[in-house]
Amino acid sequence: MKLSRSQRALSMFVIGLLQVLVCEAAPKTQTSAAATRADPGQRPTVVADSISMTRLADPNYTAGGSSRGVEAQFSPDGKRFVVLIRRGNIEQNTNEYSLLLFHTAEAFHSPTPEVLITMSSSSNREAIKQPTWLADNNTILFLGENPHEIRQLYSLECNSRKLKKLTHRPTNILSYASNSSGDHVVVLAEKPTTPLLTDQARREGIFISNQLLSDLIAGIEPGRYDDCDLFVKTKASSEFVPIEIQGDLPPTHPLFLSPNGRYLVILPRVPVIPESWRGYNDDLLQRLLKAGSSLSYVLVDTEERTYRPLLDAPPSPTGPYEAVWLPDSQSITVSGIYLPWSISDPVESKARRSNAFAAEIRVPSRQVLPIAMRNDLTRPSYDARTGQLIFEFGGLIKGEPSKVAYRRKGGQWEEEPPELQGTKLNSDLEIRMVEDSNTPPTIVAVSLANHERSTLLDLNPQFRQLRFATIERIIWKARDGHQVDGGLYRPPDFVPGTKYPLVIQTHGFNPERFWMDGPYATAFAAQALANKGFFVVQANEGGSDSKEADKYLVSPKENPREMASYEGLIDYLDDRGLIDRSRVGIIGFSRTCMHVKYALTHSQYKFAAASLADGADAGYFQYLAFSNADRERASEFEQINDGPPFGESLSRWINLTSGFQLDKVSMPVLLQAIGPASMLGEWEWFSGLSRLGKPVALIYIPDGTHLLEKPWERMTSQEGNVDWFRFWLQNEEDPDPGKADQYKRWRELRKLQEENEKAHAASVN
Repeated sequence: MKLSRSQRALSMFVIGLLQVLVCEAAPKTQTSAAATRADPGQRPTVVADSISMTRLADPNYTAGGSSRGVEAQFSPDGKRFVVLIRRGNIEQNTNEYSLLLFHTAEAFHSPTPEVLITMSSSSNREAIKQPTWLADNNTILFLGENPHEIRQLYSLECNSRKLKKLTHRPTNILSYASNSSGDHVVVLAEKPTTPLLTDQARREGIFISNQLLSDLIAGIEPGRYDDCDLFVKTKASSEFVPIEIQGDLPPTHPLFLSPNGRYLVILPRVPVIPESWRGYNDDLLQRLLKAGSSLSYVLVDTEERTYRPLLDAPPSPTGPYEAVWLPDSQSITVSGIYLPWSISDPVESKARRSNAFAAEIRVPSRQVLPIAMRNDLTRPSYDARTGQLIFEFGGLIKGEPSKVAYRRKGGQWEEEPPELQGTKLNSDLEIRMVEDSNTPPTIVAVSLANHERSTLLDLNPQFRQLRFATIERIIWKARDGHQVDGGLYRPPDFVPGTKYPLVIQTHGFNPERFWMDGPYATAFAAQALANKGFFVVQANEGGSDSKEADKYLVSPKENPREMASYEGLIDYLDDRGLIDRSRVGIIGFSRTCMHVKYALTHSQYKFAAASLADGADAGYFQYLAFSNADRERASEFEQINDGPPFGESLSRWINLTSGFQLDKVSMPVLLQAIGPASMLGEWEWFSGLSRLGKPVALIYIPDGTHLLEKPWERMTSQEGNVDWFRFWLQNEEDPDPGKADQYKRWRELRKLQEENEKAHAASVN
């Protein structure tokens, strides 16, 4: 398959850009963004700079993890490796992905990467995903698409650049797995879409059971997002053939294919919950089982096209859903899994009821061999040369992941120090990301032998022309006494003694990451806000002590605890003389919408404006709209509000949930709904505040995902929030003529806000 003219042109553009990047990169040192902000040639950072920022496309990195490791994919002989990067193209409303090839021997000699391929996505999917080397050291498999295409599985020969499409499914391929020779490949594909309103449905109606209300209104086939079709191609077949699995196959969970391709381990949802599973002492697991929602490891024979349970036990509901096969294809090791407790040894049985394990499971016998009774082991890998099974656990120690190793001796596994120098074929080299909250990310090569470092790629040399806020890690006491930490973004032109407006961003803080926006792209815009003269705090959800915070999750204490965090932050910054506490805004996203909505209706502190994006709120309307289809969410809402919203516990819902307290909302509120279900979720607040004559705006992003991907949708969400807080906290408007209608609507809301404030003042007097 040849590249099109536009693909070749885009690839040449990326090659030229990368040559500039590498030439400008310093070999061993990093310049902090904050250290260069005084340059008079710099300009303020805006949302567009974040969208067009070049980022590592490794899913482990984009998920916000703290590991500095880069998922560089090394060829089997260790002589070459690839790194996947991405950037947003605002003009085309696409995300561009490039697969870069490095030669290992040149890693410490200022290498210029080769651009193997560049593809662009106009959907919410990655344009290039999951690059995997085959054993020939030349072929790479990956999932790919270009604008307005369906994602398929491709192979790319590095030497010749020959690109071949391996699948021709009518629906998107969501994930795949291959053995090293490529003669056994499995793929997960979207189920074909069938219309909900068929002729039969129009004649006879639709029987309603567990469908989502939003799907019914939108005419969307129920459940099509949560189930996939499985296909396999073996050495004996030239085409991909289906394998029918009982239970839905979620698209988000991995596929574990044995080295010889014979066996596949997957995680479908359990159609019928085994009664023995109710004997495990795990509150979250039991809530899920009660809601009829759990996963199960299943063993598939790809050649016989049959399947059966891998073992009669559930995985831990908190994951990590990770596994690795041993080289002989006769054993798979799984982390974070419960083991069957119906055994003769009462002590062992009790331990298995209360603890998740890492364990080896032999196939096809399914014999279980426990490795360790702990649920914090992640990213398992097996080193065939040393015979060690290595896991990561906990956080970083001196910038490197904590690791533990086990070796099988006789019939059991024993812990021993990891022989880290043997964990990779290219044992002297590790690819890392160097960054922190004030240092933009750079990819470096590190020698594990002498710790020498060499810059491989400065991802964003254009940042030298930008002004950045400096970020300070702060710790404060919440109003209820618990300790909270977060990142304080200081305006670049900060003048001591001046009190600035504050915007509180929620949902976590990681000082080891350079966050232009915050933890997610939806709604958050920390650097852009700071460059407009705001102090911004990225607050750590739950507080500094995660174990202590876990005690309050999914309980009536969760919302008051988060509200106390926001209140304590305002007091802390006010005591430092940094903020004008009459000009405080706050952003809620996803789960923190519930926390923020609670604060807006229950706190004695006055917020000047708020923005709420695509979130759950544990409210009455969301409960009724989703509980028939999402029993897990319904159960959570009942625990947060101390019972169901009926009978005696209804009064507790009236006092605890924000939807029944909308009369107490005194600030203008911007709501962002993403997709039909989100529109329903935000409707209670929009309709209720509108009916009460309070200033509320609702923006609907119909085709977005929870974590926004498309550049234009990100602009709508992120820059919309920058404009919103400038309008209400600084009385400023963007002169862009394209925003004239926006400000026309908001000025009407300002009149309404002023009328409400006058009426309130009159009632008080």
